[in-house]
Formats: sequence, C-alpha cells, structure tokens
Amino acid sequence: MTKKKILALIIVILSACIIAGGVYFKMKYDEREKDKEDYIKGQKELITLYLKHNTKEPNTIKTVDFTKVEMGPMGDYVFDGYINGNKDAEFSAFSSPEDNFQFHGTIMKAESISNLLKPAHELKSPEEIKKELNQKTKNTQH
Repeated sequence: MTKKKILALIIVILSACIIAGGVYFKMKYDEREKDKEDYIKGQKELITLYLKHNTKEPNTIKTVDFTKVEMGPMGDYVFDGYINGNKDAEFSAFSSPEDNFQFHGTIMKAESISNLLKPAHELKSPEEIKKELNQKTKNTQH
C-alpha cells in the first residue's frame, strides 16, 4: 500500500469515528431533554393537584397556568405561574434536591391564593392527595 492509500484509510476511519461519536452524543442529549420535559410535566401536574385539592371551597381553582420553569440559585427547580387566568394570583413552587427534586408542597403565593387555600395545618401534600384519590377510585370500583 502506498502512503496516500494508508492516509486516506486513516482519514475515513477517523471520520467514521467522529460521526458515530456525534450521533451518540446527540442521542444522549435528546434523551436527557425528553427526561427533563417528562419531569417538568410531572411536577406541573403535582403542583396543579396540590393547588386544586387544598382549597377551602371545592372547585375554586379552575386553571393553573405556568409562566416559567427554571433552575434556582440553590439548585432547586422553580415553577412560576398563576391561577384562574388572574396574573395577580401568582405563585412560585419549588422542588428541591433535599426532596429528590419532587414537589412536596413548598410554595410561595400571593395573598389572593392564600385566601383560597386551607390553613397551613390542614394542607395536604401531593402524595397524601394522590393516596386519597386512589382510595376513592378503589372504593368506587367495588
């Protein structure tokens, strides 16, 4: 083999390795982005469940709109939004590393939301609400 053929073969092999590596990393990136989207969707559902089921009067909160989701300075996720189409009824919910990045009821809210929710000692976590809903579903199926 001549030097030109060996050099061409090495270039082809290196190019194939670079392309394969690029495709692999792109697939990993897409997988992480999908996992992140699924996580955010799940947390939004927990926050919505928490807000809707902890009201003093049933069906007070009809809609929960999210405006921003971002990583906070302390490593937690911050979910900003408002309820019932009223941008003055704002809230910020948090899922922290201490809670395995799961929303457990940590929320800062506008006074208008505070007036709709039960007192702090009566608030139920999303896990408790899910458990109750599952019990109700089981009881109606029997």
